[in-house]
Amino acid sequence: MRHRTLLPVLILGVLAAAGAPNFAAAQSWSTRSLSRRSLGEDLLEVNVKFASGALRLRAGSPTSLYRAELRYDADHFEPTAAYDAGSGTLRLGVEGDSDRDGWEMSQESGQYLDVELSPLVPLSLHVEFGMAVGMIDLGGLSLSRAEIASGASETVVAFSEPNRIRCERLEVAVGAAELIVRELGNARCESIEIAGGAGKMTVDLTGEWDAGLDTQIELTVGVATLTLRVPENLGVAVELTRLFAGFESSGFTKRGDRYFSSNYDTAETKVALAITAALGDVDVVWLEPDR
Repeated sequence: MRHRTLLPVLILGVLAAAGAPNFAAAQSWSTRSLSRRSLGEDLLEVNVKFASGALRLRAGSPTSLYRAELRYDADHFEPTAAYDAGSGTLRLGVEGDSDRDGWEMSQESGQYLDVELSPLVPLSLHVEFGMAVGMIDLGGLSLSRAEIASGASETVVAFSEPNRIRCERLEVAVGAAELIVRELGNARCESIEIAGGAGKMTVDLTGEWDAGLDTQIELTVGVATLTLRVPENLGVAVELTRLFAGFESSGFTKRGDRYFSSNYDTAETKVALAITAALGDVDVVWLEPDR
């Protein structure tokens, strides 16, 4: 993904989601559980595709490669649960037509997917979900790469603990509603790209930044408000491209075409942000270092 092409795609996705119908009818529920013990695997590639409901993903037991519980509406969706030991690939989720007559497109539908992954096995993660509530805590995992995409949803992507290994790339994109990214400093990723179409977007830059890692962060905002939560001891450089968006520049000094935090030259850890914003505001909240 590149932020210059992603913005119009996000706006179109928001317009499509706004016209989605709401149906209500009786459902036929089924539940599946699966798990596998860890046998010293070198890599786990996880692909999650979840149409609607509540999605939760987090680190699990070191002795377990994965554990998952899935509750789904069997009248409208087909479950996906398959592991290929040869390729180290795990596929989980439900697929179906959530616009079909009789399906209640609601966060309270009762459909859910709960996933726990080994904290010790290097992990490549791809998550895609639609009308859902997503709570994805990647803290404590051995995350090498992650791509997370959602439609009209409430999404939290958290790093409650530092990543156990360095991460090549993190991509997060949502169409509508609210996106919260917490403790991004714990991600330990070389490249981070976060995009929101409409609604509210919060990016929290707290955490244990790897001083030896030159992290590049791209933020793309459509018809949304972006709030940056920045610890005062973090050096921040902002390159801003905007149409009708406002920017809270308090605490920054402009040099050329970039904004630099007042402590940038002396800060031990520095982060570069490239922000592309169409409508809405970009607000900055400065935090004490221990918060």
